[in-house]
Amino acid sequence: MSTPGNGQFADAESLSHHVAQQCEVLGYQTTQLSGNKNALMHSLEISNKGDSIAVQVKNHKAKTNIAQVCKFSEFLDLDSSDRFTSGWLISTSGFSKPALTHVRTERPSNLKLGTCTPYGIRWNYDPQNADLDARDSDETSCSQAGPNDQAITYIGVFTCKGGVGKTTVAAHLAGAFALQGYDVILVDLDPERNLRKLFIEDQSSEDETASLYVPAHRKGFTGSTITVLNAEEWDEQQYPEIKIVICDCSPVLNENPARFIRRFDYCLVPTTLSPLGIAKNGDVIIRTFRHIRSMNQQADMLTLINCYNDDGSFVRRNRLLLNALEKHIISYQKEDKKCELINPLDAKIRRNDNLLYWGFHIVDGTKPRLAFNEIFGRSVPRTDFLQLAEYLENKTTIRELKKTGDNQTDPSPSIEAAA
Repeated sequence: MSTPGNGQFADAESLSHHVAQQCEVLGYQTTQLSGNKNALMHSLEISNKGDSIAVQVKNHKAKTNIAQVCKFSEFLDLDSSDRFTSGWLISTSGFSKPALTHVRTERPSNLKLGTCTPYGIRWNYDPQNADLDARDSDETSCSQAGPNDQAITYIGVFTCKGGVGKTTVAAHLAGAFALQGYDVILVDLDPERNLRKLFIEDQSSEDETASLYVPAHRKGFTGSTITVLNAEEWDEQQYPEIKIVICDCSPVLNENPARFIRRFDYCLVPTTLSPLGIAKNGDVIIRTFRHIRSMNQQADMLTLINCYNDDGSFVRRNRLLLNALEKHIISYQKEDKKCELINPLDAKIRRNDNLLYWGFHIVDGTKPRLAFNEIFGRSVPRTDFLQLAEYLENKTTIRELKKTGDNQTDPSPSIEAAA
């Protein structure tokens, strides 16, 4: 058995047997599903006093991520899972911060998350125990430790053409980090200054600071702030607590100050899968990449699919459009290895009415807010942007708390598989 937290067991079946023994100690009857096709989604079925619970185990070196949590949660909602009263997702290495933020904000009533230890299961999320979040010692409060105590992480969000959601992506990515406890600065480099409009209540005010307070989702913790500044207002020395800066860049590449472009760790270019725009968008994305690279040699340059239609009837069309767009990126990768099209299986922003109508407070006079409001207890935009934040964390070094073993993940599936 290896070091706890880095994949403790030789294989998932060994872990499943260990968890079954722990459940039996707690008084549950257990059924192993080894070799059963149902074992793809859960490894054990346990029961006690009328409760029937599906248990899935994860024996990975990397922390269990938000996509894995969402997949298991969706499995529990299937008609074929009606016989289960709830589900337990048990990991040997714990859960990523975005994954925990996701469940602690949505608070699903039929799901529990736990970390397997030599001494039993330590619960990370239990819908019946609201005080658990405050007692969880696995994480450090972000007010005490930033993503990287030695440097600020800079993220630039660019556009390949109008209407692809650049400003929306910048704002809600900031919201995803704020949900995790980080104070975030949004720098508005777009001459339209839309970020300021979207983060102030009084549209006629000339001196109101554009900002948003994101309340904590965990008992015993304070919330986080999103502050919008222009290029002249941002000064690292005046904001020593800030570790994440996200820039809403000008669509005119030459108008973006070089001092920001040189600092970017990640450059995101949102695009949509429009049949008429694939070739044009691909060319503009490559020109954007080349412009960034002329001033910044270290940034990871990433294309993000926005307004993604995940309806099953669009599978074939999505596959063809993704393959067409990917050809442009692959061609450019021959001269620059640090660029890629993010596989929608890893991160994408799904089409959603809450995002489409975000900013309606400008019209109706209500207070500004992000498009993370829930429908039947869930928020698709919140899940998507937390997954995007997690993708950035896993890809590079936003959080130095990531262990070396966390990066030893399976190869990414193909774009074709994603569609």
